Amino acid sequence: MRKISRSFVKSNKGQAVIELAITLPILLLVLCAIIDFGWIFTNKLFVTFSSREGARYGIVVATESNAAELIEEKIQEVTPSFLKDKITVKVTFSNIYDIRAGDVTVTVSCVVKALTPVVGVFTTDQNIPLDSVCVMKVE
Repeated sequence: MRKISRSFVKSNKGQAVIELAITLPILLLVLCAIIDFGWIFTNKLFVTFSSREGARYGIVVATESNAAELIEEKIQEVTPSFLKDKITVKVTFSNIYDIRAGDVTVTVSCVVKALTPVVGVFTTDQNIPLDSVCVMKVE
């Protein structure tokens, strides 16, 4: 009887499977979170870059009659192709009577879908809104 009970106490069969069953969901959750947050932050950098480039271009072409359209075209030009159809651009000038005495404000908005369902738990339909506003003085 003692031999049988000792064999059960000293047996390590199945220990690795139990450890894997406990740790694998946690590891997958961390991996999915890393992928999603990397995707979101990369797209946020693209949106920020686009608004900044639009504002830079806007201070150069501010005196043109169609400055807002030129700025939107420039933003479409510098935005990566997978975001072009998702962005919305808003261009405003602070002083419409004397453009050179004011600021140009470029707002770029975008909605990005999460790649994995982990971040989708915290948002609606796995959509993450990204916005960037850049204000520069017209010279």
